[in-house]
Amino acid sequence: MSVSDPGLREILPRQTDDGEEDFSDLMAKMARAVVERQLTVPAIVFLESVKPLSFLGNQLMIFLNPMVSLIVTSKDYYRFVRMIEDRDNVEKLIEEIEDTNARWQERQRELREQRRKKRGKRRFLGLFGRRSDAGDKEGDGSGQQGDNQNPGD
Repeated sequence: MSVSDPGLREILPRQTDDGEEDFSDLMAKMARAVVERQLTVPAIVFLESVKPLSFLGNQLMIFLNPMVSLIVTSKDYYRFVRMIEDRDNVEKLIEEIEDTNARWQERQRELREQRRKKRGKRRFLGLFGRRSDAGDKEGDGSGQQGDNQNPGD
């Protein structure tokens, strides 16, 4: 089999220029999942607290692999296990989560600004005016809905 074989390329770890495995795509995927669930702060606190124990966590995950592999895809699981073996990778994951969260907050701020601009284009008193939609019930001309009640009784 050659290295150009797609099946073998999936199994072999991607290497950076200095010979270490590249986990950037896995970190980005994990960071997106954390930010989408709005768990940025708990995730960062957890990762900071377990960073000194990352190697022991790695060994525990290897030990628990037979049970965990029933639930989780083994390829991503093995990559995650190799990633947390090094404390520097845990720090890179924390930075990726922070960067992704900053981009997400900036996007939310831009969307809020766009909504404000749309609202600002309407006139203030125009918000209180009567709208005439085609599906409205016809009124009796006195500003009230025609509910067929006789106020004179």
